[in-house]
Amino acid sequence: MRRLVIVLADGLRPDAVSPSVMPSLHALGDAFTLALRAHTVRPSATVAALASLATGVDPATHRLIEPGLQFLPRLSRIRPVAWELARAGIRADIVTADLGPAALPIAWTLASTAGVRKLVASGSRARDTAAAAHRRLRGGADGLLFVYLPDCDRAGHAHGWMSEPYLEAATEVDAAVGLLSTWTDDAVLLVTADHGGGGVTATEHDEPHPVNDHVPLILAGPGVTRRHRLTRTITLLDVPATVLWWFGVPVPDCYEGRPLAEAFVHAPRPAAVPA
Repeated sequence: MRRLVIVLADGLRPDAVSPSVMPSLHALGDAFTLALRAHTVRPSATVAALASLATGVDPATHRLIEPGLQFLPRLSRIRPVAWELARAGIRADIVTADLGPAALPIAWTLASTAGVRKLVASGSRARDTAAAAHRRLRGGADGLLFVYLPDCDRAGHAHGWMSEPYLEAATEVDAAVGLLSTWTDDAVLLVTADHGGGGVTATEHDEPHPVNDHVPLILAGPGVTRRHRLTRTITLLDVPATVLWWFGVPVPDCYEGRPLAEAFVHAPRPAAVPA
């Protein structure tokens, strides 16, 4: 059984990952592999970053930077991660916070068209969403599980990045990470964010600024190098390449990142992928 869990903490800044605010995530970074120079894509916006994570290419290539279904015709010219996994018989599922009746159908249409097998929307708090992911893992499903936690982004837009409500939201996300970190004996856990925030405007993140672009990235679990620091510049585009590489699936030439092989002790076994 092979499991990889990606936790996307929307809007989480690396400087919020401290022993006092996020002790669980901070401890994972200390114990396993921590990227010191990880960055999002441009624009530093959620839709653009999620599309890059799903497809392995920059927003300039996939051109999905606003919510909606205009992206669907271009999927035939891109090779989404979930499609590549499905060709090797590996499923990809999503667990997200409640999206609301208007957003959920759009999210499912995009996800299913990109090859995702199941999307579960559960919980208004990160710990509740993590509990739904925990139940899915306990059910024995292998493959890729993507967990989306919007708490920090919501607090940042409402009150400002690094405000007291924002740090409370980061603590809530840490409770979710703490629950999912109980699986690090059986699954690789990759925790990152789609962007930071507050670099230019206290309640926004779109403008070019190091504080908006810098994101945390931590890898933990079986086969991950212990007490290791990745010092080279990393982008979110390296994550989809790493996912396919870790499952032993060939990384398409069109992908614009490269696997974080140095975060792992051994190279993975190749998966059986049809020609």
